[in-house]
Amino acid sequence: MTIQNIAPADDAERLRISKVTEQLEQSGGHLLTGEQYKASLRDGRRIITSEGEEVEDVTTHPDLRAVDTLAGIQDDQFTAEGQDILTYVGEDGGRRAIGWQVPRTREDLLAKREATKFITQRTMGMYGRPNDYGAMMALGFLSTIDRIEAENAEFAENIRNFVKLSGDNNLLSTDLIADPQSDKNIPRNERPSQLRIVEDTPEGIVISGAKVAGSIGSLAHFFTLSTTLGGGVGPEAAIWAAIPMNSPGLSLILREPTAKMNTPRNDHPLDHAGEELDQTIIFDNVFIPREYVFSKYNLGLLDLYYESCAYSLWSVMTRLAFRAEMFAGVAEVITEILGTDKIPGVQAAVADVTMYAQTLKAYSLATIHESVEWCGLQVPNPDLTTAGRLYSIENYPRIMHILRDLCGQALIARWPEKVWDHPEFGPRMEAFFPGTGVSAREKNTFFNFVWDLTSGAHAGRVALFENVNATPPAFVRHLVYSKTDRSAAARRVRDYVGIS
Repeated sequence: MTIQNIAPADDAERLRISKVTEQLEQSGGHLLTGEQYKASLRDGRRIITSEGEEVEDVTTHPDLRAVDTLAGIQDDQFTAEGQDILTYVGEDGGRRAIGWQVPRTREDLLAKREATKFITQRTMGMYGRPNDYGAMMALGFLSTIDRIEAENAEFAENIRNFVKLSGDNNLLSTDLIADPQSDKNIPRNERPSQLRIVEDTPEGIVISGAKVAGSIGSLAHFFTLSTTLGGGVGPEAAIWAAIPMNSPGLSLILREPTAKMNTPRNDHPLDHAGEELDQTIIFDNVFIPREYVFSKYNLGLLDLYYESCAYSLWSVMTRLAFRAEMFAGVAEVITEILGTDKIPGVQAAVADVTMYAQTLKAYSLATIHESVEWCGLQVPNPDLTTAGRLYSIENYPRIMHILRDLCGQALIARWPEKVWDHPEFGPRMEAFFPGTGVSAREKNTFFNFVWDLTSGAHAGRVALFENVNATPPAFVRHLVYSKTDRSAAARRVRDYVGIS
């Protein structure tokens, strides 16, 4: 296959993050402000909305208004409240985003956990791929770098350089793993959608095909790609790499938004801030410069999902732990406003939500205190991470049901701001629907928030995402069985009983 309109050396230079680097050089640091982050996204990337329209500027399109939330977190890196949580001081004395710190100690992991807490509280946990998440897949590559080194020392060095590049330039990344659902009667390697190398040159590789999800990709700088999860592919489909979002031939087709738009904040407190949009990612002869290639043709890496995703999956579980703390707070406020907090059955329901939060907190901390060392990195204990993920996603629907049940009619009896502003009916609503210690309008706004969190279309999408993002329970249960070492305990039992 012939590459059309590709001049590798020129494109390799253009695909470098020169624009970001220039901004950082001007500011004399390694951190992007919110406005600098937004400016870095105006780089010629191709984004298509669910209406089939080309997005001219991802920083102003209403479907992508989540950019303001991400930009706000970038600004938090410079505040007295956020600086010491979201950044660390590098060896050169400059501050960098904590996500890109290579964790050599358990204290480093605890610092990442605190950043996840801070960001989860900022986003109310509605984003699965916030600012600090992007480093996780690259750190997973680093933690398994011995496998890469055995294949090609240059690829291993590319991974190290990418982590440094991303930390030096405050980049946002998101991982790319899942293939499009397709006719399983067609062998995987024969499907038109299968992402594969179509040309290999000294300057880099060219890939074509498709991937799905890549959440927040339209607002990130790079995809980190790894081919894992199952066989059935040929060597040309085994690829680990970093892919700049503005690569020529790369198109992101956004799914339909679920968060309500053009409504007052009080009507939809969570939807108002936008959402994390997934997409289908189509590759038409996309050139990946040699320095962004981490592995190719290595079928031996196809089974490395458990290991290469160790940080990513820990980040998912840790974020869910902090979401669970928020759920416990929501349950408390529901019962206080409704005046039901003294009812034994209600207290038992709140206790169930609290136990969910406390259990996930225990998992989150235990993964760090029993971390393991891989290739010189401290890795959150993957066995405990897997068990925590299974607990989190199996119980998530039950917790959502409890929160909805605690609300009673309050989730149904909600009205938009226009009703409350009505000269005739507004005052009557105020008189009819007050809460305990809050006005009727304040009560209404709170339950609008609970609706967005538990019941609206956006909440439904987040629930589906959490289930798939943390890997479906049946697969995780198999990992708990196959990856957790029970041999020592079994041996002690046999020894005690006296059987061989």
